[in-house]
Amino acid sequence: MPFVFMRVVHRIAERAWRGPALVLLAAAVLGWLLVAVFEKPGAEIRDPLHYLWYFFVSGTTTGYGDLYPETTGGRIGGAIVIVAGLTAGLMLFAELTLWMAKGRTMKANGQARLHHRRHIVVIGYERDGLRAVIGQLRADPEFAKTPVVTVFWPDQLPGENPDPDLYDVVLFDDTGYERAGVQDARTVLVAGRNDDETVRVMLGVHAYLRRHAAAGTHLLAGVHDGGRRAEITEALELIGGGIEPVDLDDPAVVAVAIRNPGIASIYHNLASTLDSDSTLFRVDVPEDAGEWPRLELAIFLLRHGSTLLAVGESHRPNARFRLAAAPGEIVRGGQSLAVVAPERPKIAWHELPAAVG
Repeated sequence: MPFVFMRVVHRIAERAWRGPALVLLAAAVLGWLLVAVFEKPGAEIRDPLHYLWYFFVSGTTTGYGDLYPETTGGRIGGAIVIVAGLTAGLMLFAELTLWMAKGRTMKANGQARLHHRRHIVVIGYERDGLRAVIGQLRADPEFAKTPVVTVFWPDQLPGENPDPDLYDVVLFDDTGYERAGVQDARTVLVAGRNDDETVRVMLGVHAYLRRHAAAGTHLLAGVHDGGRRAEITEALELIGGGIEPVDLDDPAVVAVAIRNPGIASIYHNLASTLDSDSTLFRVDVPEDAGEWPRLELAIFLLRHGSTLLAVGESHRPNARFRLAAAPGEIVRGGQSLAVVAPERPKIAWHELPAAVG
């Protein structure tokens, strides 16, 4: 029996808060027994709910004086309560404070288990790029409060999270994906230090999601080298369908890809096609060519085998191009066109007035 008792005591002592908690519980029970036995029948303090209030205010040494024992036995019970509160209560409060501080430290260092759902996970930490992407996301009301978690390699984040108000951090280790809640994320962006690392990490993420039966997670693979788009796309297709490559150079493009699943594939496929086939051409509209509604100009080009992608404001090399058409937009001589075609288009400008009216 002594051996069993000592083992129980040892198991309790393994958790520092259990000892003080048991002392407080024992003091509460013993105090209640003494009060119930020795106080006069009908005494208010004998009522269980009133006694709990007395135990709380006496154990915390507040002592309002609205309830107190009047007999010697009851006062002994009260003394036990007060002494337990002064000793075990303070120890329990100290342990609680240490536990809370430890939790904050673990979260700041990426070692805590997070409990987000429908959040965004970025695997691969690059602070400036991540801040820029989050800034773009927050401009969309739908993503204004969406939590962001970044999983960082051990050498990427020296010290604590420098931006706790923007994102949470999780250290990459054997339990990193679980602590980041990858299986509960709406979007997972893998941003490796190079494209080969991105493919390797995406393979692990895809396998992790399959083990946890997490279907419907939006997967984005960050691409650094535009010249390898086709190769990276092929490697990602071997891992699994639905993985979108996205160029990491432009935070705005990354944010658009996160907000709109499927858009990244359009960007990527267009860039891959243009890189390999050189089918995007810039065409300057002659100064004296006239003017036409953008929609009618686009229809004219389609009939001649070309697609109007964007309209530039001038002939300057750095002219700003507008992808989306403004209501009632007019294209005039002196502007430029971004046109997709099998070969450089030769536009018969003199045919346009008759064609479009």
